[in-house]
Amino acid sequence: MKRMVLTALWVCGLVAAGAAPASAQSSMDAFRGYFTGQLGWTMGADVTDPVVTPGLAIAVQEANGWGAEFDFGYAAEATSGRQLLDLATYMVNGSWVQPRGRVRPFVSAGAGVIQADGCDAPCSRPAKTYDLGINGGGGAFYAVNDLIALRGDVRYFRTLADHPDLGRVSKLSFWRASIGVTLQWVIVP
Repeated sequence: MKRMVLTALWVCGLVAAGAAPASAQSSMDAFRGYFTGQLGWTMGADVTDPVVTPGLAIAVQEANGWGAEFDFGYAAEATSGRQLLDLATYMVNGSWVQPRGRVRPFVSAGAGVIQADGCDAPCSRPAKTYDLGINGGGGAFYAVNDLIALRGDVRYFRTLADHPDLGRVSKLSFWRASIGVTLQWVIVP
């Protein structure tokens, strides 16, 4: 949980550090920010039993709906065959969110790091790996008011590395379905 908070603060710091002076932004439209705390389930593909997955996402979208998102999720003790794995995903995505309306569908795709900790049961050789991974998915926001929205989404994750020496599934893949509460705000240049 401490890592999740530090990661969120790091991303917020990067966004703040990249802000240009107001005079340079005067011809720009407003941006919309989204911060989501979510609870999901990692399942399917190489994960044989669904496991609860808390996480968070932070996104900034232009007035036309295009933007970027950081997404984090953590699944503890996910079963993959005979293996018990702790799976953490750190993804940077390009995204599009319908800019107006109470219901706002969105799509997202990108890449990042998928961290897998664990080994075969019984565990005789634990290992921790950090692999390049990809993800893609979509969902929708339901705006309760100008500040709060509910969010639901489904994403597919896949590592791009093999670890035959660890006896793990090659190119580990799984799905995550999640629901969450989103704080939203307008950033006026």
